[in-house]
Amino acid sequence: MLLSSVAWAQGTVTGTVVDDSGLGLPGVNVIVVGTSSGTVTDLDGTYSITADADATLRYSYIGFAAQEIPVDGQAVINVTLGNDAGLLDEVVVLGYGSQNRESVTGAISSVGGETLSEITTPSLGEALQGRLAGVQVIAGGAPGEAPQVQVRGIGSISFGSGPLIVVDGIPSAGGYNQFDTRDIESTTVLKDASSTAIYGSRASNGVILITTKSGSKNSPIRLGFETTVGVQTQNKRYETMSTPDYLRYAEIISGNPVARDLNEIAPGTNLAYRDIDVDYQDELFQDGLMTQNSLNISGGGERSSFYSSFGYFKQEGIIVGGGYERYNFRINSKHDLSANGKFRFGQTLLLVNDDRQLEEGNLLVNAVQSIPYLPSRNPNNIGGFNGAQQGLDSADPRNPLLAALFIQNNNRVFKTLGTAFLEYDLLEGLTAKVLFGANYSVFRGYNQQPIYQSTVSRDLNQITEERSTDYSPLYQAQLSYDRILGDHTINATLVGEIQENYGYYVRVQGNQTTNEINVVLGAKDIVGQSNRTQGVLQSFLGRATYGYLGRYLLTVSFRRDGSSIFAPGNNTEIFPAAALAWRISEEGFMQNTAVSTLKLRASYGRTGSIGLGAYTFQAPVICSQGAVVGGESPVIGCYIDALENRELSWEITDMANIGIDVGFLNNRLNFSAEYYDRQVDNLILDVPIAPSLGPDGTSQNVGAMSNTGIEFQGEYISNRSNAFRWEVSANVSSNTNEVKRLAVEDGEILLGQNQVGQGFTSDLPPTITRVGDPVFSFYGFKTDGLFRTQQELENSPFQENAAVGDVKFVDTNGDNVINNDDRVIIGKYLPDFTYGFTFKGYYSNFDASLFFAGSQGNDIYNGFASLLSQTQRLFNGSPDRLNGFSPENQDTDIPRIALNDPNRNRRMSDRFLEDGSYLRLRNVTLGYTVPFGEGAAVSKLRVYLSAQNLFTLTGYSGLDPEIGQISQGLVGFDNGRYPQAKTFLIGAQVGF
Repeated sequence: MLLSSVAWAQGTVTGTVVDDSGLGLPGVNVIVVGTSSGTVTDLDGTYSITADADATLRYSYIGFAAQEIPVDGQAVINVTLGNDAGLLDEVVVLGYGSQNRESVTGAISSVGGETLSEITTPSLGEALQGRLAGVQVIAGGAPGEAPQVQVRGIGSISFGSGPLIVVDGIPSAGGYNQFDTRDIESTTVLKDASSTAIYGSRASNGVILITTKSGSKNSPIRLGFETTVGVQTQNKRYETMSTPDYLRYAEIISGNPVARDLNEIAPGTNLAYRDIDVDYQDELFQDGLMTQNSLNISGGGERSSFYSSFGYFKQEGIIVGGGYERYNFRINSKHDLSANGKFRFGQTLLLVNDDRQLEEGNLLVNAVQSIPYLPSRNPNNIGGFNGAQQGLDSADPRNPLLAALFIQNNNRVFKTLGTAFLEYDLLEGLTAKVLFGANYSVFRGYNQQPIYQSTVSRDLNQITEERSTDYSPLYQAQLSYDRILGDHTINATLVGEIQENYGYYVRVQGNQTTNEINVVLGAKDIVGQSNRTQGVLQSFLGRATYGYLGRYLLTVSFRRDGSSIFAPGNNTEIFPAAALAWRISEEGFMQNTAVSTLKLRASYGRTGSIGLGAYTFQAPVICSQGAVVGGESPVIGCYIDALENRELSWEITDMANIGIDVGFLNNRLNFSAEYYDRQVDNLILDVPIAPSLGPDGTSQNVGAMSNTGIEFQGEYISNRSNAFRWEVSANVSSNTNEVKRLAVEDGEILLGQNQVGQGFTSDLPPTITRVGDPVFSFYGFKTDGLFRTQQELENSPFQENAAVGDVKFVDTNGDNVINNDDRVIIGKYLPDFTYGFTFKGYYSNFDASLFFAGSQGNDIYNGFASLLSQTQRLFNGSPDRLNGFSPENQDTDIPRIALNDPNRNRRMSDRFLEDGSYLRLRNVTLGYTVPFGEGAAVSKLRVYLSAQNLFTLTGYSGLDPEIGQISQGLVGFDNGRYPQAKTFLIGAQVGF
């Protein structure tokens, strides 16, 4: 350690923090020990902080040994952090506070903003994918599509299982796409109940804490700019029939050739229909631009600091007509209101506008079913798009280009998120804080179904407009105490909090007689609806961490929530938690050993989940116009839509966790492992009731399920003094889910039939939830090849409408009849384990990184393969159908071509179940930092090349093995999901 000092009587300390080679270290945490006052070093490693002359400063940075240095009246303190750092000395953000990592007793994982911004994506969720053990992310492929994020498994049957997002102290702060990852300082995921219980009734599915960047006091104005631009592409296609194969297939399935005169010249071309061969996928897919640009400015004076940024993101997508665009602005600042720094003010403010052009319908379905001899355009039609004619073409697929380019479906959100707070140091170690936060968003949805001529034509221009506003103010008062008293350390927090919610929604629809008018004003057949909601969550909470000799740690917490969602008398709940930790490495008998860190942790806690909307416990009255009583004039009629249940309450999670942290080589090599047992009770399910009561059922707290799992995370950092420096990290997670109880004994929940329809499963629900099995398991028939002879057919269990060449289904219950009672669980979407691997290397001014992520043991139901193989009626699809079983072609596993599919060969079965395991190279980056001499106007210039999703190793036959959620209870079902794209990027980072 090197120190240089200049005597000075004032309270501001400045300096530079460097590594052993003299390079400045950005992002080093500098805090005044025993207070909440702190800062971080800038890009050059410089810092400025206000401190008393007798204070002690603590310098900590991941990968380096933390140091505590008395100020002793010094004005300048320059610090060299030594090699072989202790990785557990960093400061991590927890709910309503922060701690040194060595004092943490719960299961948490953190990732820095620099790591998050390595991947160019509009979504924080996608940036987290594969980075942290216990956090599973299934990315959405479409521009602006939110990913599916789960922490330690699925937590509800009826509602979503996504974690609570807390941004700069505001819970339920918004979606993953509304935050620029380049503005994020750090992201912490709270996983076990002892960590999450401080958020009580909203924390059953984990908590993601986002801390945005801030400036430094006494720091010069710093200007930074980063731009990334590239292209996204998707070269993989489904194989469909060419025009000659299609015409041959059409004659086989219908017994006659198509009626259209194929020698006729197609409109807008100089080719006869029979000479045209269009693959609509080639017209639908495109190479799409993606760019992210950000400008930031930061700095500070003696008593103030600020950080401000402006960002722009645009993604065209790999399918024409879609797209996503976002503008965001942020300003964060902190100010000392008193000369001694004890009275402080701070604020955060985010303004964001995102605009998403959605895909209309399932474009890929229409593309693969389209007729290859019909060009996509027809200048003679209104709108300019072609379409099939049932009488001429014997088929009626929709034109996907019309839906993508002519129909408008746009969602726009403007969001304001901000906080303002006052802090005052009442006594040594005791700080009071009051905070006001606000989350305000305005949603605008616009859909236009214009007049056009195609397969199905429209003679009216239908306009649908939606508006909603949501406002959520937060009022918070907090007392924090943080002291070291001899051998004892105490960190305690008390908080009172009120968060309100106000919502308003309106929807109006009308028809215009011309495409020239694109608003509802003046339309005919206008219909509309509106709704208002209001709610409040009132909370009181506390947490205390006690440490003795730096070895023995105890954390206890509680939170009492009261919610207006539930009925009076049943709307409060207490959520307690406790955790113990033993830092064995601090014991005398562990000194002078190879182990630098060894800590055992154990915790238990209770959390809740609110999936219900407002007023659910009441009996809603629905009114509509249309009932006729004694005349022709419509009147308003009302009815009770559901039964009242004033006993409804939170879904409750009890979780136990055991963990171990181990470090070697002064924590350059470190591991952590966790085992958890997560029991979810009071699940809200629909309970059937007597039909005479009117509604189909009523919601009750009757279900239960469990999630158990293990997690492992490891990291190695090479010696920082080496010319070539490198670091590697890996994580793996496993989760086992089991349903314990449902609404009725031996009951089952079948889901998904309405979401995917006959085209994929032949009208059978694809998933089942029942006691003793994983939630939302794939449910269908087992198959045993084809019936190849009449004798085999006659000697097999009775299968209605079956013929030679049809699929042979298994009689699982042994009653000698094939029917729906023979369905069994055929697979699960839940993986055996997920994993991630990262390598980073540094040599001279070059840097490189590789990031892999994968999933193992999950099944995918390839509904799209089912669609491509259908013979129910004439559509384009897989050319394999021409290799179907026939008397002349018996050496095949493809069923016979049979119009209307009398055997229902495509019913939900293991025939289309595939292994969804994959390993994906999520990101590879090569960068070069241009060296500049001291005093240059440019302090940093780094240029880099990057590729995302460069390759994927998988046995899955579809376009993409990353299959997300279609609806609640239907995950891992491929119905033509928007695939992930390969992305090639070039970028530059500039600092002034």
